[in-house]
Amino acid sequence: MRDAIRIMQNLIMNGNINDRENPELFAAAQEDAVRSALEVFEEEWSFYLLRTPHDLYLIPLPDNDMFSVRLRELREHTASVARNADAYLQCYIIMVILWMFFGSRNGKPQRASSLRIKDIVEKLDERFSADTTQEDTENVQINFHKIAEKWKDSLILSEGRKNKTEIVRTACRFLEKHKLMEFRDEEDEVRPRQRLIDLMTYYYLSDKRVGEINALFEKEENHAGI
Repeated sequence: MRDAIRIMQNLIMNGNINDRENPELFAAAQEDAVRSALEVFEEEWSFYLLRTPHDLYLIPLPDNDMFSVRLRELREHTASVARNADAYLQCYIIMVILWMFFGSRNGKPQRASSLRIKDIVEKLDERFSADTTQEDTENVQINFHKIAEKWKDSLILSEGRKNKTEIVRTACRFLEKHKLMEFRDEEDEVRPRQRLIDLMTYYYLSDKRVGEINALFEKEENHAGI
């Protein structure tokens, strides 16, 4: 139980442990008694432990209120006066970035090692130009037209007009903050960290999830005539 608690402490603080920085804890996590104790934490605290060849990751489940990123955090990251629509726009931008990195249909989902900010902006312009109907947006429970207008209006906030490049940079900073991307304000590119590659490859991109994501973007591309 002591090893399980130490593992949980590291996971809560860092999101993962690995065989490079924490070889003893990583090895202990494979022992039957420790695995059983960790399974209790998983069930009680509503998260999933993803084991890859070299890392152990803590992934909050949708109903997790302890470890999940809340909409309020994303809203506050966007701007001091940001509204929910601003946060939803950031969510959509992040989804597009992930799709641009991991939208391949073959056995290796990653299709890009880096993306230029201007290319992300251009892709968003394409998608927000789609004539999305109310029927299309009801299923996702988000007013797509409202966030599209936010994008087209370049988010006029109290500190001044933020252009589309800065809006995308804000999303990249959020991903960098959560150790998913490598990005610096002076850079024009964003790159996925190994953490994100592992999470997408071993967990989020199951066949079912890939099918749902591709279907969503294909519908938008058909609307846009891309």
